[in-house]
Amino acid sequence: MLNLAQLRSFLIQNLGISCYEIWFYTPVEHRWILTDRQGIRAFPSPTTKMGIQPSSLDNPQLLTLDYPQDYKVTILYTETTTPLEKDNINLLYHLMYPFYTDLLMKRKGIELEKLIEGVQNITVSLDLDELLAKILDNVAAVIPGSEACVFWMYSPALDRLVCKAYRGWKKEIEKVRYKIGESVTGKTFLDGQPRIYYSFREANEAMEGTSDENYKYLMHAFHNHRVKVSVTIPIKFRDEIIGVLSIHQDDRERNLTDWDFQLLQGLAAQIAIAMENARLFTEIKRKNQVLVKRNEVDSTLSQLSVQNRGVETITQELNRMLGLSLIFVDMIESEHFPKQKEHPFSMDELTKLLSNRKVPIYVELFDQDEKAFYIYPILVGSVCNGCMIIVVNRPLTQLEHIILDRGGSVLAMELAKKKSLADIYYKKTHEFYNDLLLNDNPDLLTKKAMNLGLDLKSNLFSVIITITHFKDLQILDSIVHRFISRIKQVLLDHNKIVFGNHNKVTILFSLTNPANKRAVMKKLDTILKESELNDHIHLFVGVGSVYQGIESVAKSHNEANKAVSYLISRQKSGMIHFSDIGINRLFINQSSEEIERFLEEIFTPLNSIKGNNNDLEKTLITYIQTNRSSARTAQKLHIHVNTLYLRLKKIEEQLGMSLEQPENFLKVQLACHLRESFL
Repeated sequence: MLNLAQLRSFLIQNLGISCYEIWFYTPVEHRWILTDRQGIRAFPSPTTKMGIQPSSLDNPQLLTLDYPQDYKVTILYTETTTPLEKDNINLLYHLMYPFYTDLLMKRKGIELEKLIEGVQNITVSLDLDELLAKILDNVAAVIPGSEACVFWMYSPALDRLVCKAYRGWKKEIEKVRYKIGESVTGKTFLDGQPRIYYSFREANEAMEGTSDENYKYLMHAFHNHRVKVSVTIPIKFRDEIIGVLSIHQDDRERNLTDWDFQLLQGLAAQIAIAMENARLFTEIKRKNQVLVKRNEVDSTLSQLSVQNRGVETITQELNRMLGLSLIFVDMIESEHFPKQKEHPFSMDELTKLLSNRKVPIYVELFDQDEKAFYIYPILVGSVCNGCMIIVVNRPLTQLEHIILDRGGSVLAMELAKKKSLADIYYKKTHEFYNDLLLNDNPDLLTKKAMNLGLDLKSNLFSVIITITHFKDLQILDSIVHRFISRIKQVLLDHNKIVFGNHNKVTILFSLTNPANKRAVMKKLDTILKESELNDHIHLFVGVGSVYQGIESVAKSHNEANKAVSYLISRQKSGMIHFSDIGINRLFINQSSEEIERFLEEIFTPLNSIKGNNNDLEKTLITYIQTNRSSARTAQKLHIHVNTLYLRLKKIEEQLGMSLEQPENFLKVQLACHLRESFL
């Protein structure tokens, strides 16, 4: 503290000054403070920010002493007979120094109090937007003249530094997007080094490399204050830079000192901690909200499922929860919900997209308008039986993913329930069909059939469809269900029962007119080809003949079963009517080993002659195919007819039989037929 008694004694005895006023100038507040007055009538004298208040002294002399950080002391005094020597002025300077020190310490104390108060304010704030606003208020309170400041944060989505809060700038500052390393802000974020420029020109030169677009926005957003100092401070947390604080100091204020710079760096450290706390709080709050929402979603969707409200109601609820356009597709029944919405993909497209996929995908369609879709497969077991299609042109949020996950699980349960009901229906229908084959109680069976829309007194025929070589039973089961659903849709107007059993699908048709069979089989053939193409399978289809009455069901079934066996034995997929098998029906139940032994008896002797090159075998087969026409056989083989006769003679010698004998010729003819049909 200033010893006024000692000062007064020094002024009177050493300088001969008895009438005076002492004023101190504080650069922070821009104020002159009257400290002491002697030798004049005392009266209140207000302080001023513009200069020293006019005193009551007549014709005062003025002595000004400059102290560090722009503090000043001015002494107004009346004329004295003692000249002011330099040594005395130096002594006066040091004599006044304690007062300067006291003012300075009080100011530093105030700044520290503001800093501590500001840190307390920002550390108790857990809302990020509120926190950033308080940070800028605190900077303005601690650093005089720093009314224009911006806080920048890195946005991973944009890969740019964006303005998260600002003070003293115009709104256009929000449009600035800095690349990392661009301008002063980007460089500070890149290397983590604070930067300070003591003139606007110097700061402007440091902005070299700023993009034209950002520079234009900066000029529009500029606060129009004259800049004395420009500072950028990196905000670090655990050596990771999370943002940059940019400050412009007004040129009307005192110079930014090392003390101010240290305050800023200390404040930056506290800002980083406060931001991390806010981030953690926000993350916990978000996770809690997500958890609450997830429980709400679980409860709502589970309740709808338990109440058997159906997939359409569940889909409507998912649309409400998401606030997006969602379509659920049942790929087994070939249906979509809500039904009033347009289906953007065909079933064939969805099958190809999702056949081997178990995770969601984004798909873009370029038609008249570009549209993006998020397709979420719904698995029953390990097989995709449906999907959700969401129209969205942005990444989904975590909450939206949770809603879709829970919705997918509930819809998968609905599909599983439908599949279980279908399995029960198939089992009951299979049992009824077996009863028809036995025909133990015709009257009771006729009544049951009428309930199923089947007239057992009309024209009936059976179709048996077999899928072979399928190892994954879950995929096979889905294919069978989808195939039966397609049959029901396409052949809706035809009376029938249809059911699946393992790798077989059985259909019993009831026709009012036998001639209608042709139209039915044409539609069925279309379904078969579509299924083989979409599901990448081979179907073996046997069709029995049309008979009238319940007692003929077993007969048509046996024919269809034999037709299927014939195709499987030949490993030839497709569809065949029992009536088209012809003579081959005699050999359907023969084992392939027995047929092969019979063929060896005929053809092995013909290939035993060295150098033959299968000429005899080829000759015999061609001879049979041309109905024993020598001229046509020779023409087909491109040999002379005499050569043909020589070969036929050798054939008879090797087989030990004459082809002129009807029994021998029939044996050879049958061997040629079986070779062509079963090998």
